[in-house]
Amino acid sequence: MPIYMDRHDLPGITAHDVAAAHQADLRVQERFGCRGLTYWFDKERETAFCLIEAPDGEAVKAMHDAAHGMMPNKVIEVNSQLVEAFLGRIEDPSFPDPDTPIILNDPAFRAILATGLKFSDVVSESMKTGRIHKIRSLHGDLVRQAIGDFGGSEAEHRGECLLASFASVSQAVLCALRIQKDSMEHLPKKLKVQIGLSAGSPVTESEDFFGPTIGSALHLCRLSDRGHLNVSSTVAEYLRKDRFNVLDKKGQVKIWRPLEEDLVNQLMTLMESSWNKEGFSIHDLAEGIGVSKSQLYRKIISLTGLSPGDFIKEFRLEKALGMIEKQATNISEIAYGSGFSSPSYFSKCFKKRYGMVPSQYALLRGHQLSS
Repeated sequence: MPIYMDRHDLPGITAHDVAAAHQADLRVQERFGCRGLTYWFDKERETAFCLIEAPDGEAVKAMHDAAHGMMPNKVIEVNSQLVEAFLGRIEDPSFPDPDTPIILNDPAFRAILATGLKFSDVVSESMKTGRIHKIRSLHGDLVRQAIGDFGGSEAEHRGECLLASFASVSQAVLCALRIQKDSMEHLPKKLKVQIGLSAGSPVTESEDFFGPTIGSALHLCRLSDRGHLNVSSTVAEYLRKDRFNVLDKKGQVKIWRPLEEDLVNQLMTLMESSWNKEGFSIHDLAEGIGVSKSQLYRKIISLTGLSPGDFIKEFRLEKALGMIEKQATNISEIAYGSGFSSPSYFSKCFKKRYGMVPSQYALLRGHQLSS
């Protein structure tokens, strides 16, 4: 049976009120074919999130209506494994008295850290010495050690990026700084370790679990190639409330303003949906985010250090690397599949960027590519 998570916006509510409502759900759940699994309550943000096994979202609403009348503001279908990975549990803890309300004053708000490696002109050097697997393995070990040391949990992989979840925003930032420090000490000097950090709740207006927060962390991670940690405005605001001075570390932390962050999310979302379309141009990119070509040029230079044309090309080349990793069958398939106009132009751009042609890269990764 599907599993759903809902969000309740409840001004003035208490942890005891939410516990009582959860208990009321459990008493009527069978009438609606549901099974209440657990809930989270965030006193600071006055929100509650329920996890329920149900035939559909309407059954969730009907159960709540009959039990206590607290109707959810949003209901989405979720993957139980992801819920457990990001939030730490998918069922109520065991209590000795099943008739006593289970008070869980446990926010679902999480800091999400995304990190990965960016291979540029050092790809050739790393591959030729056969060190690429060791480098990736060492990076993974450093990241996992830091996540454990700062109370986080490895949650998911999205392409080349690892995602980790933290209940504490300050611990997430300290973890990110540890990864940054350890990577500088133990990995090749020219290798770029990318880190993005955002924070938010599991159910928003999006249909995806932690959708905007994960998206922001990934986008900031992919733009983190100047030796600093990219931090969202949400994380920065939270830490300032906490008087946490780690954000004063100049050169190590870049704080993104809300308008910058919105633009990055628009830009990267558009690129994710259009990067593989042949003919997708600077004009299309400008039109998609609602700015003129001259404005687009200034904004992308400011955000990424690249011209719009180079930004599109860089995005496509990184996607092409992923296609080679997944053992795409031939160069033509990769070239056209990543939006390049021809295999020859793709190979030329690839060699200029990574120091070798795609077929060489594939061989060094243990794959065979035909023309």
